[in-house]
Amino acid sequence: MFWGSAISSKILSGAVILFVLIFFQSLLSDLVTLMGVKFDLAIVILVYIALTRGSTYGVVFGFLIGLLLDVLSPQTLGLGALVKCLIGFSVGSFKDNLYLESFYSKAGVIFFALILNDFLYNIFASGVNASTLGILINHSLPSAFYTSIVGMFIFFALSKLQGERLEVEKDSG
Repeated sequence: MFWGSAISSKILSGAVILFVLIFFQSLLSDLVTLMGVKFDLAIVILVYIALTRGSTYGVVFGFLIGLLLDVLSPQTLGLGALVKCLIGFSVGSFKDNLYLESFYSKAGVIFFALILNDFLYNIFASGVNASTLGILINHSLPSAFYTSIVGMFIFFALSKLQGERLEVEKDSG
């Protein structure tokens, strides 16, 4: 009975995260745009899941989030799923080799994950050309910087929430 509730709890929490992310991306992302620089909540959540749960969860969540976000832009359907799978696998695979005690290092992982995401997406979508470098410099770097700073605060809040949940479970158990 315990395993069934644990599995359904993970599925339910994953579905809630996906719903919140799609809601944010489709309706609220323009509200947190700062001087034309967009915040990428999908990368923050993908990095968090890959760092806390490993590469398998990173790949599955990356595929699901990429596919659901691709539905919003069907001209490149599947490309976001592929790229986010690669990001989830990469971050999850290297999590044991990274020094992730500080929130600055986690912000660095978010920064490089977003740069890699945009680089791979642009390379697969349009190939290597001069505009790819321009997109990376003018769009990806500011977005990665903004997302990594906000992501650092999100990681801090999630760690506090996780710590409080562990304390409640210890006290009740």
